[in-house]
Amino acid sequence: MFSKLKFLLNYMHQYRWWYTGGILFLALTVWVSVSIPEYIQRAIDLIALGRLGNESDFTNNVLIIVGLAATLIVVRSLSRILIFIPARLVEKQLKGELFKKLSSFGKDYYDENSTGTIISRINNDINGVRLITGFGFLQIGNILFSLSLTPYKMWHLSPALTLYCFIPMVVIFVVVRIGMAVMVKNTRRQMNILQKLSGKTISFLSGNSVIKSYNIYDYAEQEVQKENISLFEATMKITWIRSFIMPMLANLGQILKIVVLLVGGMYVINGKFTIGELTAYIAYAALLSHPIMGLGWVLTIFQQGFVGISSLQTIMDRQGPDEHRQLLQQQEKKQLFQSGIEVKNLSFTYHNGDRPALQDISFSINPGQVVGITGQVGSGKTTLINCLNGYLRPEKDMIFFGEQDAAELKSATIRSAVRTVSQEVFLFSDSIENNITFGSTKATKRNNFEEVIYKSAFADELTRFTHQEKTLVGEKGIMLSGGQKQRISLARALYTPCDLLILDDVFSAVDTDTERFLIKQIFDQRAAKSLLVISNRISVLEKTDFTLVLEDGRMAAKGSHQELLSQSDFYREILTLQQEN
Repeated sequence: MFSKLKFLLNYMHQYRWWYTGGILFLALTVWVSVSIPEYIQRAIDLIALGRLGNESDFTNNVLIIVGLAATLIVVRSLSRILIFIPARLVEKQLKGELFKKLSSFGKDYYDENSTGTIISRINNDINGVRLITGFGFLQIGNILFSLSLTPYKMWHLSPALTLYCFIPMVVIFVVVRIGMAVMVKNTRRQMNILQKLSGKTISFLSGNSVIKSYNIYDYAEQEVQKENISLFEATMKITWIRSFIMPMLANLGQILKIVVLLVGGMYVINGKFTIGELTAYIAYAALLSHPIMGLGWVLTIFQQGFVGISSLQTIMDRQGPDEHRQLLQQQEKKQLFQSGIEVKNLSFTYHNGDRPALQDISFSINPGQVVGITGQVGSGKTTLINCLNGYLRPEKDMIFFGEQDAAELKSATIRSAVRTVSQEVFLFSDSIENNITFGSTKATKRNNFEEVIYKSAFADELTRFTHQEKTLVGEKGIMLSGGQKQRISLARALYTPCDLLILDDVFSAVDTDTERFLIKQIFDQRAAKSLLVISNRISVLEKTDFTLVLEDGRMAAKGSHQELLSQSDFYREILTLQQEN
């Protein structure tokens, strides 16, 4: 509980002046609210007297009531504005920090947590924090002020009647407290199920083509329905409790009115109360019932919000892989690739792997060189380049950028020098132009857009689109073919210059003529200072200064095209197959 309150106060403290103003206006709201019944009492007592000459006093009391009511509208609105706005600002800040935190995590985190679970945390859990810092905070202040000023006014009119009113309040509060304890347990279960349902829904929607291809609609529907039913059952348990608790809170005002009318009516008959005092007391009872009703909502909001905070803390308290690493100065970043990259006895094992994916890999990439990597599927090619570009982080003393150990550099620093075009192309649901220029806002240098389009062999096809570079590509580039997506991804990498450009099998989705054109633009005109190309096409590999041949995570051979023909059986085999085709 203390850690959750500390979590909330850490964000709320930044907007303390907003909250301070909100509290002041909230106190003023409650003060005006409890002042109105006094003038109602006087006005009704004047009516009960029915004497000539009291018209002026009666009119003054009514005008004061109207003025207080107008003031109440203003101060109540200001109290909500000053409290709800910082709650939205907390939500905005928390979403930004959470996204930044999630962006810093490595592959191991996303292997353990599904996309649906993460999205559920961003939406539902942060929404719970917003409700606590907004409506919840408002209601707490309202309850505290109301339960201090209103009972004082009631006690001042009649101590005995006030005690009668507190008896049903205490009984209802105890029942509500027990019910809320049960709701906390079921809310945790509900949120866990909601995360699972979100994960399965996103998974099945992403794999919709597979579901259609294998005609497994029933299986997908059953899996979603299973979680859906579980969510329904958990929600219904919460609803049953609420349907018992909320009516008790909602009808508390009516119960208090009955008590006041019964006991207070006897006081009026016995001459202990005037009609005006009874009316004022009923108004106070109504004012008292509202914060008690709000207490039920506050308990609900806080127990749901605290469950969400526990979930958020698992992310916010997790250490990102770069948090302990140094950040280089801008000048040091520019010199990072000055001496190239040296790989020394590189070995790497995935966090969930039972054997090394790479073992004893050693080579160097000097500025100006073109290096190739080839090998069978699963030989470790993609793992190797992901170690070079900072996506995977090997141990110390294995990869060096000049004198800098890559294990001590932040991933962002490494990627300022290294850019990767992966074989798994991702396009955002945006225009072609925005997909190509994505991430270039902070770049100190950019290439010409039309030139990049031409070099990526996309110029002719771009003219066929009605809106050309403004054309929307759809979700994950669904409107484009595989080759078109690959060339847009290549154009994105070429748009901002880099020191080392890594191309992971980018020629696999293009025809022979396009491949020949791309080889000329990328290799002959040097799209970057150095190139690292993963490919099994000999037409590409023969252009390199040297090529690494990987087998089962080990470097089986290394050399130029002619040297590999005598060193590597695999290299000779792919050459023979491609010559026959």
